[in-house]
Amino acid sequence: MAKKRVGHITISRRVVQIGHEAYPLANISRMQTLRIRRTGKLTTFHSLQQIGSLVVLAVAAVVIPPRLPSELDPDAAEIVRGVADIVVVVAGVGAAVLLAFLLYRLFFQRSRYALMIETSGTQYTALMGTDPNEIHRIKGIIVNAIEDPPIEAVHVDVRGDVVMGDKADRQYKQTGSGNRMFN
Repeated sequence: MAKKRVGHITISRRVVQIGHEAYPLANISRMQTLRIRRTGKLTTFHSLQQIGSLVVLAVAAVVIPPRLPSELDPDAAEIVRGVADIVVVVAGVGAAVLLAFLLYRLFFQRSRYALMIETSGTQYTALMGTDPNEIHRIKGIIVNAIEDPPIEAVHVDVRGDVVMGDKADRQYKQTGSGNRMFN
């Protein structure tokens, strides 16, 4: 789905139009707002595992060169020390980048929320945004239109960071009980 911002939603007697998508009011069987939980390789524990591996590699590169056998050729020992220095620098930079990414995800990145619309057995991520109140407000307006369709078309202005579909250009799938979303 596109990353197009939603300026307004049009609700008529029979149809809800969100951007270029149209949903018949009579076919909407379920609507829900969900907080998106991140899973996969970019979660906290995967980053911690990579940081730990890089720290172990750097420690090994610091500990091994002083323990080289004394009968080793001085030129070979110098090469080993040079390679160990490079490994320490690369591992340190890699760990710093991963740590910065982890801290950004933990403290600065806002949670995302999705408005899921299920029509006749098919589930769509209709809207996605970082403001849960705006997503709940839109859901309430559409639910009210299902229960009491308006006589004339109603235009609902959408505020904030609300886009059509999924911001990551992937369709989220909802599985199992507890309404958890996985990507």
